[in-house]
Amino acid sequence: MQKKHHPPLSPSLEDYLEAAYTLSRTDGSARSWRIGAALKVSKPSVSGAIRALAARGLVLQEPYGAVRLSADGLRLGAEIAGRHALLKDFFVSILGLDPAEAENDACRAEHALSREALRRVQALALFLKTPARRATLAAARRAAGEAI
Repeated sequence: MQKKHHPPLSPSLEDYLEAAYTLSRTDGSARSWRIGAALKVSKPSVSGAIRALAARGLVLQEPYGAVRLSADGLRLGAEIAGRHALLKDFFVSILGLDPAEAENDACRAEHALSREALRRVQALALFLKTPARRATLAAARRAAGEAI
């Protein structure tokens, strides 16, 4: 049987999948109301998104039951959460942004950057975090703070 091909997830559906992934890491599933609370959206919005993710084979949900991620959902959820964590860390540790601002910026940027751009952000972060570069990074942050 041939696997049905779906277009890439929208940023909104990526957010729902990331929330389900993050919430399910503790006990293997997430409740719809917890997903809605995490994303600050209504129950009908969560229901629609879960249906769309289920149609793509990324989540499973029994009526009124917990949301469980399929193997593909786990893989993609981990990828999305990893992009988010990479960008948030870069914004905080390299750019010196406030963690709350970095959280918001990472959430927006994780959907827009290509894999290659993310790979290069990661490489730059590793380079700048080396002991030999920490003083240079601190000086750059101080200079940026003075320029603002």
